[in-house]
Amino acid sequence: MKKNTKKALAGLTLAASALSVNAAADEFVLGEYTLSAAEAHRAEYTKIANVQGSFRFTQDVLSPSEDVFNLYGTAVTGMCAKPAFAFEAGEEDVGRHYINVSGSMKHDYSVTVNDLRAHTRTRVAACSCATGKAVTQVQISGIPVSSILSLAELQEDVNTLTVTASDGYKVSMPLRYALDREAMIVYQVNGDELAMNQRTQFWVPGAVAKYLARDVVDIEVTCQAETPEIIEADAEQAAKVSIMNDAKDAVFNLGESIQFEGYADDCRSAVAAVEFSMDGGETWTVCETPNATTDRWVYWYFTIAPEAAGEYELTVRARTEDGTVSPLASSMRFAVTEG
Repeated sequence: MKKNTKKALAGLTLAASALSVNAAADEFVLGEYTLSAAEAHRAEYTKIANVQGSFRFTQDVLSPSEDVFNLYGTAVTGMCAKPAFAFEAGEEDVGRHYINVSGSMKHDYSVTVNDLRAHTRTRVAACSCATGKAVTQVQISGIPVSSILSLAELQEDVNTLTVTASDGYKVSMPLRYALDREAMIVYQVNGDELAMNQRTQFWVPGAVAKYLARDVVDIEVTCQAETPEIIEADAEQAAKVSIMNDAKDAVFNLGESIQFEGYADDCRSAVAAVEFSMDGGETWTVCETPNATTDRWVYWYFTIAPEAAGEYELTVRARTEDGTVSPLASSMRFAVTEG
C-alpha cells in the first residue's frame, strides 16, 4: 500500500458499510491525499471476527450550539429550516417579539415571549435531518405550544397546527402530534439567546428538522377534513448511526486503548442496541442499550485494543425496538502502528 493511500484510509470516516455509501463518487480527498473510489474498495485491512471491547452509552451528551447551524443552517428551506445561529440578542429584545395566534378559535390574539415567560420550560431535545444522517441534541428553553393555546377558546374539531416564520417558511402538522411531542417556541439554545434575525424558533422535540422554523410570527390552528401527513426521515435514513471521532486522529500506537464514540437515533422507535463489526459485517458484536428513550439520541462509546499493528475498519450500525437495522451503517478506517 502506498504511503498516501494508508494515510487517506486512516482518516476516512464514512456513513456507510465498508465505504459503499460513496461508491458513486470518483474520488475521496483528505487534505493533500487523494484516493479513488476503486482504490478504496480494493484496499486491504485486517479483519477481526466478533470484535470485543468495552461499551457504554448515555443520552445526555449535547451538541455545541453552532453545530445546529453547521448541520441544518446552510440547507435550503425546502429541505430543512434555517436556524442560522449568531448569539447576540438580548433577553429584552427577544421578550418583546410578538407571535400572532389565529384560526378556529373564538378570538385571534397576539402574545410576546415576556407575556408567557412564567410558562418557560427547559428540556433536552434531539433534531434529525429528514434526508441525511445528521442528528443534533441540545438544551432548549421556551414556551410550550400548549401554554400558548391555553389562552384560546378552540373549536372542538380543531386538528391542524400551522407555524409560519418571518421568511415565509411554513410547516403544518396534526395538532395532536405537536402537543404529544411537547412542541415549543424556543428562545434559548444551550442557554444562549437567539440572534435578532430569528428571535424565536419552533421545535418539535424528537422530530425531523423540517419542522424546525426560525423567527416564528404566526401560529394558526384549523379544522381540516384530513390532517397533514407526519413528516418522517426517509426510510434509508432510519436507525441513524455515526462515528464522531476526528479523522485526523485515526492513527494509534500498538498497546494503547482506542475509544470510538458516536450517536444512534431514530425518530420512530427507541434504539435497542448498537452493533459493531471489524470484519466487514461478517460478524456483529451486539451491545444493548436498555431503557433508552425515543426523545433523545443514544451517544455511545466503544473501546478496543487491537493486538497487532495494521489497517483496520470499524463499522457501526443501530437496531431499534421495532427491529429496524440501520440501512446505512457508519464506517471508519484507522491504523495501528508499532510506534
